Amino acid sequence: MAHRDFTDEERAYLESLPAVAGVSGGMIRYTDEFRDSCMERYLSGDSPVRIFREAGLEPELIGHKRIERCIARWRPRDISEGAGDRNCDLAKQNQLMKTRVAVLEELVELAEARSSRVVSKAKRFALIERLRDELAGFSISEACHALGVSVAGYYHWRSTQAKQAEEA
Repeated sequence: MAHRDFTDEERAYLESLPAVAGVSGGMIRYTDEFRDSCMERYLSGDSPVRIFREAGLEPELIGHKRIERCIARWRPRDISEGAGDRNCDLAKQNQLMKTRVAVLEELVELAEARSSRVVSKAKRFALIERLRDELAGFSISEACHALGVSVAGYYHWRSTQAKQAEEA
């Protein structure tokens, strides 16, 4: 369905808003700053209608569908990759990425040290344990996946290490 054309009065009002770069017929072009701010707030949990309304873009004037379509169009496609839902937690995604980076950095170090032999599971488990102690919010499951070991294997190794420490 095509957007209705805005009246001269509506166009003048919309163009006076800092969030609007321009209005042509029934189309609104938004500023990059508004788009960035809108997506940051949306991904932090703010309601799209509230965000637009606070920018002076009343849904009764521009339409609810226009707001929905803007959010859908502006929303980064890779944010939810692997998250499984549309309301992903950016802090969690960020922490998972930090875990992956730490593991990859350590893998490079291990690869350089190992020459032509395979790094033992015990060394990989020890690496996970060290990173778990060093990084807040470290994801053990992500680290295990990146290092090619099972989470159950890690916890078994950890309990074995604890028993050996108690016996010593």
